[in-house]
Amino acid sequence: MEADATRAAFDVDAYAAAAYAQGKSLEDLQTELSGQLQRVRRSLYSLINERYEDFLGLSTSLTGIDTTIEDIRQPLAGIKQGIEHVHEELQSKLEYMDSRLAYRTQLREKKLLLRVFIDLSQLLDRVAMVLEEAEETGDAEEYVKCLERAAVDLSQIRYFAKKGEDHPFVVNAQQRVAKIEQSLLDALGRFLSRCLADYANASDESTRLIAQGLRAYSALEEVEQAEAIIRKEMVQPYAERVFGAQPGRGMGLEPDKFAEMLRDILQFVETVGVPLAKGVDAQLASGATYHLGTRVFWREIATCMMEHLPLVFVPGMPDRFFKNYRAACEFAREFGGLFAFTGHLDGAPESEVLAADSTYIEFSRKWQLSAYFSIQKKLIIRVLDGEKGTSRSPEAGGSPAPPSNTRAPAVDQVALAQAKQGAGLLTDQATRAVWAMNRCWAPDVYLEPLASKCWQLTMQILMWYQQTADAAVRQLIQRNAAASGSQALESPDIDSLLHHVHDTYAMRTAALDQTRRACSIVPLLGEDTREYQTGVAASLESAVEQALLSLDATVRGAADYVAATIVSSSTGNLAAQLRRTTSQFRHTNRPPPADASAYVAKLFAPLSAIEAQIDKANRGDSSGEFVQALKRMLRERVCADISREFARASTDALATISKTEASLLRLRKSRGPSARADARADDQPVPPGTDLRGKVPDSDNDKIRRQVWLDAAKVAHMVGDYDAQPDREFASFVVMIRPLGI
Repeated sequence: MEADATRAAFDVDAYAAAAYAQGKSLEDLQTELSGQLQRVRRSLYSLINERYEDFLGLSTSLTGIDTTIEDIRQPLAGIKQGIEHVHEELQSKLEYMDSRLAYRTQLREKKLLLRVFIDLSQLLDRVAMVLEEAEETGDAEEYVKCLERAAVDLSQIRYFAKKGEDHPFVVNAQQRVAKIEQSLLDALGRFLSRCLADYANASDESTRLIAQGLRAYSALEEVEQAEAIIRKEMVQPYAERVFGAQPGRGMGLEPDKFAEMLRDILQFVETVGVPLAKGVDAQLASGATYHLGTRVFWREIATCMMEHLPLVFVPGMPDRFFKNYRAACEFAREFGGLFAFTGHLDGAPESEVLAADSTYIEFSRKWQLSAYFSIQKKLIIRVLDGEKGTSRSPEAGGSPAPPSNTRAPAVDQVALAQAKQGAGLLTDQATRAVWAMNRCWAPDVYLEPLASKCWQLTMQILMWYQQTADAAVRQLIQRNAAASGSQALESPDIDSLLHHVHDTYAMRTAALDQTRRACSIVPLLGEDTREYQTGVAASLESAVEQALLSLDATVRGAADYVAATIVSSSTGNLAAQLRRTTSQFRHTNRPPPADASAYVAKLFAPLSAIEAQIDKANRGDSSGEFVQALKRMLRERVCADISREFARASTDALATISKTEASLLRLRKSRGPSARADARADDQPVPPGTDLRGKVPDSDNDKIRRQVWLDAAKVAHMVGDYDAQPDREFASFVVMIRPLGI
């Protein structure tokens, strides 16, 4: 700390912070610094005493230093004054030079402006003279050349006038410029109209003259005015003749008639518009660009159609609307293909220009596709709701309600029947759901812009089916819960349950098949590779699987109920059968058993009957994926449950035999250790020491035990025939009764 205090770069704040960090108080710090001060003072006194002569020489060494400094100061002051004088002179000269240069710049600008005024005046005179010459010439080619030269000169006039727009000369000349400009545009308009009127056979000469006129318009930056003239003179009369003659503003327009009108328009464009566009493109110079196909022919045709046939775009009759829309889309594609030739100087393909055109966008939006989809969706909801309308239908959303003057098509009962038969369906819910999905993507319903809406509705249909199928299965199980045994198994509700289970598999297959078909017709924006299409299809199939995932729980619930009903029917009288087996050998002197009891072969008869019903529901095909999966599910559950119930009932029967046997022994013998030992073994199904293997049972109890063993072996064999596994409790039971076997 003392070394830090003696450094030249001593930092008081850092020193105090370090001391505080070490836990020192301000009083301790003051005491420490006071001690250091005393030590520094003693060091200073010691240094003065050691070098006292040097200390005394400090004052004598500085004697005369004031005189020396004064001698130097006077020359330096003179030098400073000289430098300041030179600086003032140089600053004055620089300011003079700047003023002269500014004056020279003003003169140059005035000279240039004067040159502009001279050129402007000469150009005005020349343009006026060219216009006069053009009016005097009788040759069309010379006439348009004069107009083109005048257009180039007028373009330069505009440039010069803009440079001096605030000058009185230019202001005074503006009126003359405007008059000349209007005269030139009028002359060009008359010339272009005359050329278009003479454009009958699309000759090279007329095309060249039109191209020259369009070049003049391009030089004047009046391309839109030229395009407007062509639309008015060439396209509008024909479009008016085709569309304007239709009564009713397009209401109820037959699709065949509409398609015929569009074919006439395409023929006109092909014979008149395409040769003109090609010829103009070939004649135009660099920098002059006309998209005649889009900006002239398409704009006028589409505008005329929207004005004269507005009701064509309204889906009052969905079938006609569908056909008319498809015809319009085909017309637009063929129209773009007519102008797909190369040669546009700005590098933009005609298809891109057409797609970005405001009239094309307006034409596409004018088709009321949302209303059309709402009508089709309304029909689908009607079908899903059924005649009574008690089922829950997909929620309407995202689409406006159909106009009041529209009506949904009638439900096609034949189509419903075909959907049911085609998908092999057995329930009404699945039939309606499959029909609804097919309806979304039907060739006479689906339109490309509605792809996302159709996907959304398809998912809603799947969710609707999942909910209704689950509700139907639960209702059937609840309604059949009061019955038991064979009565429950023979109930028609069991058939209905199997039908629903069958249709869940059929529905999944139909939904995935429809998804794959839909993926093949839905346009993929920006990508056309097979890998991309495969990825999209896989994603949509995964979404369908996810939507139907909860149906697995429904199927398991139905299968578990059917399996439980089978087990209940098969094992309901199992205890009675075992008692009958006991009575068959008790005091009857019957020979030892050699085969399993007759009732054992009937334990799995209900399962076989249900499997026959499953085959029947699947039209006799027992090899289908659904049949195999459902049978496997039922067999696993039924075989495990029956084997477990058999093991429990048989264990109880054997224990009863052992208890009876022990009771008889206790009656015959006096109480003693042996009696107590027998008492300890009287609750065991197989008494200790019992081993009938390789022996012929002679007692009634051993005959009963052998019969139980034969029955258990038969059960194990039948479970194996069903390719299933018995319950663990049954497996333990088989191990326990092994000494009772042959």
